[in-house]
Amino acid sequence: MRRAWRKLLYRLRRAQLEAELAEELEFHRSQLDSGQGGLQMGNITRAKEESRDMWSFLRLERLWQDLRYAARLFGRTPGFTMVAVLSLALGIGGNASMFSLVNTLLVRPLPYHEPGRLLRMTGVYPRAALPVFQQQSSSMDVASASPGSACNLTGEGEAIRVVESNTSANFLSVLGAAVARGRAFEPGENTPGRDQVVILSNSLWKTKFRGDPAIVGRSIAVEGVNRQIVGVMPPAFSYPSARVQLWTPARLDPSKMEEYWGGEYVPLIARLRPGATLAQARGEIPALAGQVRRLFPFPMARDWNAAATAISMQQDLTGDIRGRLIILLSSVGLVLLIACANVANLLLSRATTRRKEIALRTALGADRFRIVRQLMTESILLACMGAGSGLLLGRAALSMFKSMLPPSTPGLSSVEIDWPVVVFVAILALLTGVAFGIAPALSVAQVDLTESIKTGSQRSTAGVWTAVRSWLIAGEVALTLILVISAGLLMKSLLRLAEANPGFDPAHVFSVQISPNQAACSERAGCIALYDRIIAEARRIAGVSEVSVVNTLPLDGELPAIPVDVEGHPKSADYPAPMLWAGAVSPGYLRMMHIPLLEGRQFTEADSAQAAKVLIITRATARHFWPGQSPIGKHIKSAAEAQWRTVIGVAGDVRQFSLAANLPDFVGGAIYMPYAQSTVGARQGVEQIPAAMHLLVKARTDSPRLRGEIRSLAGDQAPNAPVGEVRPLEEVIAVSVGDFQSMIRVFTGFAATAILLAAIGIYGLVSYWVTQRSYEIGVRMAIGATRQRIVSMVFAQSLRVALFGIGAGVLGALACTRFLASLLYGVSTTDPVIFAAVMALLLGIAVSATAVPAWKAARINPIQSLRAD
Repeated sequence: MRRAWRKLLYRLRRAQLEAELAEELEFHRSQLDSGQGGLQMGNITRAKEESRDMWSFLRLERLWQDLRYAARLFGRTPGFTMVAVLSLALGIGGNASMFSLVNTLLVRPLPYHEPGRLLRMTGVYPRAALPVFQQQSSSMDVASASPGSACNLTGEGEAIRVVESNTSANFLSVLGAAVARGRAFEPGENTPGRDQVVILSNSLWKTKFRGDPAIVGRSIAVEGVNRQIVGVMPPAFSYPSARVQLWTPARLDPSKMEEYWGGEYVPLIARLRPGATLAQARGEIPALAGQVRRLFPFPMARDWNAAATAISMQQDLTGDIRGRLIILLSSVGLVLLIACANVANLLLSRATTRRKEIALRTALGADRFRIVRQLMTESILLACMGAGSGLLLGRAALSMFKSMLPPSTPGLSSVEIDWPVVVFVAILALLTGVAFGIAPALSVAQVDLTESIKTGSQRSTAGVWTAVRSWLIAGEVALTLILVISAGLLMKSLLRLAEANPGFDPAHVFSVQISPNQAACSERAGCIALYDRIIAEARRIAGVSEVSVVNTLPLDGELPAIPVDVEGHPKSADYPAPMLWAGAVSPGYLRMMHIPLLEGRQFTEADSAQAAKVLIITRATARHFWPGQSPIGKHIKSAAEAQWRTVIGVAGDVRQFSLAANLPDFVGGAIYMPYAQSTVGARQGVEQIPAAMHLLVKARTDSPRLRGEIRSLAGDQAPNAPVGEVRPLEEVIAVSVGDFQSMIRVFTGFAATAILLAAIGIYGLVSYWVTQRSYEIGVRMAIGATRQRIVSMVFAQSLRVALFGIGAGVLGALACTRFLASLLYGVSTTDPVIFAAVMALLLGIAVSATAVPAWKAARINPIQSLRAD
């Protein structure tokens, strides 16, 4: 420490020390014989350097010298520097943004107390299961929180539509999360009479209530039920998803059989108790689930939740996106590898022009380690420049990557380029600089002094490094082929999705959601009259040809499924009540949406609330329950109903849930009911009709006037209900494939970057090869080789490398593209057309990149080439 401190002080007195050193050396010279003083004292310059080394931090001084020299070198070759830095920036920037996502969503611990002890039980359970698990589990504290459903918030200005999660009273204590204001739910607030409380999200508190500090204790109406605000959550809290805006206690009332055992099925969460292990928790769950199954008041499948287990909560929250993130992280890793290979190739090319410089430095006394250190310093500085540019690109790429994930992903909004990412980028830059710099540094360091100092010599003995360059370019081509094939498979999937028949025609149809409180529809006649008036008024709007209402739009992600009884299929433990998607529609909906009626009749105005109950089923549902039979006249009813409904028609299948899948696996079919006869189950023993409906209007043209009139009409007829924005139904389809399109855009960007880098690499390799073999080419031409022969030789060199890379890339693609299977639709992971097209594309790029070097080789003057050597 003392020596280092003295060196620091010496730097402040450098001028004085230099003067003293010069004076002392002059004094010694004056004491010696003037004719022999220089020889007796030795090398005075060397003596000065040794003295200065004692004053300074020698290694830092030399590092600073190396950095300054590298900076000057890059400044003299701006074209090379720009290409290298941009190549690295693309690779490092993509990795920086993806690391931000992976670190925040998959690696960083959840923002709860001891998050490693949090579990989520697989399967879904009725509310009645919660007390069983809470009372009988010895290893877990159990809670519940529903995924969230839309509801109305009134009593504070304009009514709005928000997302509500019904939870157990202890869910915050089980999570280990604290409220920012007020308090959490208290024990017993899941019981009737004590459950009229609510906790707000931070975003809802700020937007709807303008961050009122006195918000706790005020009352608001949630779906017509007055609730007291008892707390506000902190900004970072987003459980069970980022779309949830308020939390209410889930009422536990065994006297309400439909609500307690049916209604909304929810996932259970848990915290391991002190001393308990994950294995103990997993061992308890099957027995507890089996006990709940035996308590059901109606038959349940023997295997209901039989395979239920426990997984970590972090795995549960990221389960749907984990695979996608890993695929993207692997892809940006491939881009970085291609960039490193490309820069290494450029540096190896540049090494040829620096052989004379390095030979001179070696002749002047520089050892091999000193030269390698200088060259590695240049490589690492180049990587740092690429990393700095990459951070800027990473900020732009991050928003693009985030668009590929569901907006409701917990923690997605908090992802940013923060200090851990900067540290990661710094380490990545260091490793990258070493990775692409080591081969060029060793290549230049192994210099032949005699050969390199010859003026004009262009022949090189570094054949091994030429082979290394060929391997690098072949690797670039292989990695590029994998990325381009992946992009091609995704693009073909998108084309197949675009060609897929959704089962309906959205052209010229506009939609607006009208959402009265569900309690307002306890008297069915009131809601039926409301929508009858809305339909009648909408038909009077100029330019409108057809009008209807429906409870859920195709492809909007909503799933109004209900348990049903089917004639001829009695319920038992082996055949429980199937779940069917239940559409509530007005007469004319099928005709307006161009959904074909395959058998039977449409709904009419005669299918009123007082008429016999009827329904229309889809073709897939008919084939499932009555294969080979006509379903007309068969009967289906909701499990909560007493009266059977008669099947009067069979409609074509509609891709209701997504373009890639009609309905989830647990939904066994789809039915349509006339709105006047529809049901969403029972509440407090009373059959409920859907309250929130979508008004659909078909018009010849789109205009702001039309949209304004539609929205004004909805607001006038339902003044106390939230009214959504008017939007074309075609937007729903676009939104349903939005994240898939984002994935394609990213992979297309990766593929385009890889193609560009591969083309640069092939061009650089062939140009270098032509330069190195100019003497040989001159000899060949001198003894009679034609220009066509020379061009063929150059193209043969390029195509050998490209074909080797393509062969390796095909093998790699066959192994890697199988991980894309879950993202593809109607396309095999080994699609021969895509593979053949990409192979042809890369061969074409190799030929194009070789054209200019081949043209230069064909115009070499043999006399000048031989003289130069």
